[in-house]
Amino acid sequence: MNQMSINAALDTAVRVTGVTLPFPVEAAGGEGLRIDWQGETARIAAEDENALCRGVFLLTQAVRAGRTELHVAQARHFASCGAMIDMSRNGVFRVEAVKRFIDRMACLGMNVLMLYTEDTYEVPEYPRLGYLRGRYSQSDLREIDDYAAALGIELVPCIQTLGHLQQFLQWPENGVLSDQPDVLLADDEAAYRFIEAEIRSVRACVRTNRIHVGMDEAHGIGLGRYYAQHGAVDRFDLLNRHLSRVVDICGKYGFEPIMWSDMYFRLASPKNDYYDRDVVIPQRVIGSIAPVSLCYWDYYHDDEAFYDHMITEHERTGRPVAFAGGCWTWAGFLPHVKITEATMLPALRVAARHHVQTVLATMWGDDGEETNYFLGVPMLPLFSEACWQGDAVTMDDALALGEGLTGLSPQAVRAMGDFFPDAADAREGKGLIWCDPLYPLMQRTQAQWDEIIARLRAAQNVLAGQDGLECRYAEAVMDVAAGKAMLLRDLRERYLAGDGEYLAMVAEEVIPTLLGDFDRLMTLHRELWERDMKRFGWEVLSLRYGAVTGRLRDVQDELSRYLCGELATIEELDAEPMPGERYGLFQRWVTPTVGI
Repeated sequence: MNQMSINAALDTAVRVTGVTLPFPVEAAGGEGLRIDWQGETARIAAEDENALCRGVFLLTQAVRAGRTELHVAQARHFASCGAMIDMSRNGVFRVEAVKRFIDRMACLGMNVLMLYTEDTYEVPEYPRLGYLRGRYSQSDLREIDDYAAALGIELVPCIQTLGHLQQFLQWPENGVLSDQPDVLLADDEAAYRFIEAEIRSVRACVRTNRIHVGMDEAHGIGLGRYYAQHGAVDRFDLLNRHLSRVVDICGKYGFEPIMWSDMYFRLASPKNDYYDRDVVIPQRVIGSIAPVSLCYWDYYHDDEAFYDHMITEHERTGRPVAFAGGCWTWAGFLPHVKITEATMLPALRVAARHHVQTVLATMWGDDGEETNYFLGVPMLPLFSEACWQGDAVTMDDALALGEGLTGLSPQAVRAMGDFFPDAADAREGKGLIWCDPLYPLMQRTQAQWDEIIARLRAAQNVLAGQDGLECRYAEAVMDVAAGKAMLLRDLRERYLAGDGEYLAMVAEEVIPTLLGDFDRLMTLHRELWERDMKRFGWEVLSLRYGAVTGRLRDVQDELSRYLCGELATIEELDAEPMPGERYGLFQRWVTPTVGI
């Protein structure tokens, strides 16, 4: 380790933690990571710059805790452990924000970063790719790659070469490349010219010899324009032919590809279910899979037996296996701490037992990227500590380290997690913020409403006592959700009871208060967005805030007209609620009408 590496690690720790070590640090090469500090000098033996950054960060945490010595001996359980951040669901990190994220990864000793870019990167031959979507230029990616490399982090391109390309294929001139609205036309030379242009573009930006080529959730492959042109074919054969072409192109540019594995399992399942335990991929199919690493992604299961089964099935293919778990940032507004803890602790234990060599913490932005990814950083130590310490890590350990990275106390992060009722994928909090105040698309009993309101108000009180933009934003989220819950709990029941006094209070006091609360939330949300994200994509959330506040004003007017006799009834509240709740996407919360 030279002085430049030591200085880079020290500077990174100061940027992240604000702690300047009050003693000199001597560094040398060595296996894994060793720290010996007692007295006036600290000595670190580290296998690379990334491990050195981790060592310096652990020293800052010891100093911050008032300790006077630290002795650490650790080794990586996963050769590559890092993060994949979704840059394709409205929001795209500014380059400076990516660098801040890289600093935090380096402090944890996480050594691989993937920016998931379906269309948000420059491909010169295809100017519609990423048009008005905040795409990264080639110079942006080279700058990020240089910054990451200096801290021992491998920047791996993560693109799509089959599905998830609806943003690109929506433009009329690109329709000839499509099978389905979001799936490329396999066996088509124009499609392979596009794929080669993608791969050639990212080759000009990164050092690594690895590339993630996507290919997940390509539902309907071979059943759209392909079927019209060629008729029915064996879809396993079609997938393998397409993969072989993509792998050949990767090889031409010196890349070793990784792909998502789910389509092999889905095509073998009568239910198109990735997690169908009865699925067996035919041996003839396995024998024809091109040389590629298979990335098993799973954010949902809480038992080790299931992860063990799935990784074993992946190993049966004879291909290298990677694992992608989730720091849940995609359930709306705030990180889902409870489900992350419930699912990732068993997943990481099993990945370690199987000696999986590449492990990723994904942060997705499904349905609008409502949650800022830095709110998910306190959960990253679940992955880094599984890598460096093994399976003894707990969520409490992770959140304690996360506080050093973000300044967010474990109490604040746990309070954010109380936006969700439990460890299930129930997006109740998101539903409260977006749902229509009159339609019964979100139903609860009186006791359930009372529990929801009490939980949200308790979390709000915790967050109100914390400093920082993130906590002000999270407190505003809780305030709006609780206020909306109170309205949903009472409005229909009071209307049916003929309680005009209550309805007048809603029109004159409750809705104006909610409108003010929404304005405050939107202002804080925008401030958080603009700190980290390019402006492209904010329009989606701006439109949603405009829709929900516009509807509240409309309901206020409807109540007033009903109270003065202009309307004989409130038709929406007369409708009898039916049991059942739809999946928690924005469009499904705001109206029962589809296709708007």
